[in-house]
Amino acid sequence: KRKAEDATEEPAAKQAKEDAEKEVDAASDGRPALKATIGYNAADTTLNVFSAMDSKVLMALSEGGLQYLLAGARANVAMKAGRYMYEVKIIESLNPAEAAQGGKGPQPRQTVRVGFSTPGSPLLLGDSDDCVYFDSDGWFGAGKQKRKCSQSFTREQVVGVLLNLDSSSPNANTVSVFRDGVRMAEPQALPERLVGKALVPHVTYRNVSLQVNMGPSQLKPVPFKCRMIQTAASADTVASKDASAGGKCEVVLPVALPDEGTFDWLDGFLEKNPSYVELSDRKILDWAMASGLQRPAAVQASNDKPTFAFGLKGMDDMSVQRLVKSIAPMVPRNYVIMEVKANLIKDERAEVLSRFPGFKKTAMVVMGEPSIEFKKRAQDRILDQKQAKLDTEWKVKKAEKERQRTIAKKQKELALARQKAEEERKKAAEAAAKDEKMEDEKKEEIKEEEIKEEKEEEDDGLGESPPKAELTEEEGKVVFRPKVGHGDLAPTALAKSLGLFTLPEKSEGFDEVKYAWEPAAKSSEHLRKWVLETKRTTLLEHLQPSKQFTEKVMSWQKQFAEWQQKQQAFKAKPPPAKKDEEAEDAKAKLDIFGVEDVNNIGDGEPLYANFGPEDWALAQLRYELHLLQEAFRKDVDDVDRAQIPEGHLTYYYNKYFRKQLNPGVFHLKSIAELISTFLKDTVSLSGEPTSLVSQLSPDMDVDEADIFVKFAEESRRERKRRQDAGDETSKLKYTPPAALATATNTTATPKPAVQSTWSQPKQSWSGGGGGGWKGGWNRW
Repeated sequence: KRKAEDATEEPAAKQAKEDAEKEVDAASDGRPALKATIGYNAADTTLNVFSAMDSKVLMALSEGGLQYLLAGARANVAMKAGRYMYEVKIIESLNPAEAAQGGKGPQPRQTVRVGFSTPGSPLLLGDSDDCVYFDSDGWFGAGKQKRKCSQSFTREQVVGVLLNLDSSSPNANTVSVFRDGVRMAEPQALPERLVGKALVPHVTYRNVSLQVNMGPSQLKPVPFKCRMIQTAASADTVASKDASAGGKCEVVLPVALPDEGTFDWLDGFLEKNPSYVELSDRKILDWAMASGLQRPAAVQASNDKPTFAFGLKGMDDMSVQRLVKSIAPMVPRNYVIMEVKANLIKDERAEVLSRFPGFKKTAMVVMGEPSIEFKKRAQDRILDQKQAKLDTEWKVKKAEKERQRTIAKKQKELALARQKAEEERKKAAEAAAKDEKMEDEKKEEIKEEEIKEEKEEEDDGLGESPPKAELTEEEGKVVFRPKVGHGDLAPTALAKSLGLFTLPEKSEGFDEVKYAWEPAAKSSEHLRKWVLETKRTTLLEHLQPSKQFTEKVMSWQKQFAEWQQKQQAFKAKPPPAKKDEEAEDAKAKLDIFGVEDVNNIGDGEPLYANFGPEDWALAQLRYELHLLQEAFRKDVDDVDRAQIPEGHLTYYYNKYFRKQLNPGVFHLKSIAELISTFLKDTVSLSGEPTSLVSQLSPDMDVDEADIFVKFAEESRRERKRRQDAGDETSKLKYTPPAALATATNTTATPKPAVQSTWSQPKQSWSGGGGGGWKGGWNRW
């Protein structure tokens, strides 16, 4: 019976020992206490944090998409020694409306994280490795790693967080959590990377209001005497400097060219100046990711304006951006406003500056030849990427070699086992005649051979460590990251704003204009050259045909149809009984460009009487390319972009005429060949870079458009003359599309028999900004 009682008492005693508090009462400390009041500097809180009642209450803005984002607040005093605690209580739980559009907000909707982090770490607990915390769902987080370790806590419960940095304590370098004075989990060890560092009280929350108690007394006493952080010995603490206390806060506008190190320069600037807060769409997107939202697919996105497609109204309609713009000027801190396009345009810079009265306003021009420091960072980044790739490849090869070695070893062991079994069988059969000594020598030989083979297999040729990466000569010249996708600016945004790019001046409202890489003169020249080159290579996707272009096309088509009708009417006349040889000879020797009326060169015969489908097609194409170049020049209205680059010709032809420019119908491989072979009398591809150039007067009216008929007739006569002389190469190969070649006249109005080889008949013209000709007016 006594043994049974003793057995019952042992687990109870063991449980009591486990339940016993791990911490002991704090000893009296006569050192001077902290004098500063613990609170929150503006630079150490996210923009949605609202602090009240001398920093004893923390709330968060929860409208316009901010209800999805975590709020973070880091105190202004860090602990570097001793054992102290602070308390947090959820005093309000919010349920803001969510207008979902196919997306789902982060879960849980209400959450709290309480813990410690290093000064200068990200403002959200769990967003880096420099923090530890307990959350309201019972998880313990060490950096980005989490594990379940305690019960949850909720509204009206007081949560105490204790940090033990007392080297004499058995619980040194641990953090503990208490709920209403009762321990919720065993002391959790600090990660090795945080041991020896000063740590700051830090809270992160969403859709709740918090009461934060730094002391001097506890709201819910714990089972042992413990000092609150507000009563800590001054020697055990480190106060952080308030960046806004030294005078005016600064707002910096980096002015840099797209895809020329813009964001890499900014990352380096923020590393050197951690007190500055970046305001940009990419930073809001990072904030959303850290708050638990899923990154949207990057559809037609750029670094300057990344995609916001969460399926959540407040996020997708840019409400967050508008709120951030409204809030930021009211919070005294240093800002870097990273807007690639806006910072290059004078009017948009002025709009930004107007939002920040009372701030020092600085423009930072980042153009031209990068600094040595920037180049080194770029080279180090490339080297690190190459090394990471080599490391991965080496590990894969090493694992494959090890797998092959393991297979070979198993095969050898099986072969050796079979050999041994065979030897044993022979030994049993020849036991009387077997010499034991010889057998031992043979076994020794087998063993030595096995060891030798294994030693030979140990060298896999890969070495003990991965090869060291080195930069090639070409990689050594790389300064900027290669463009991925749209890069820093979407093509449409770049094309629309390119002509507005300028360098900032103090007269715009800046207190100072700084140049990070090259001085003003060189930066200005670099900008001018970059803009000029970019204009030559950038498509104007927003460009629409003008009303004047529409009217000219309609007038041309009307006249073009009349010519074809007159040709058909002339051919329908019965031929004269007797040809006038003298008149025919005169027509053959006719000065084509001296003809006053192309509709009658004698006896009612039009100049185009002998046109075939190919001649009509070439006459039409001559007019279209001439008109395209002139319409483009007028619509763009930019002296630096007065001509269409060769590489963009098919794009703008389709943009204006809504059909494809296809040299294949003339059995040619390129547009350059088409122009040089048949159209050089009207247009050419010349200049640097090669561009479309009209050879005719830019002010030519439709009334003068008979010049295109004359060019076509001259070309036709020249081909016929060469063919009559036996030149087979002069034959023009032309293949109209089969579907269009079968078109017939089906209406009262006469129509040409053959349609354009590249036309795509539709219904109507949507000119005057409507996107170009959509009708089937290419009827020949």
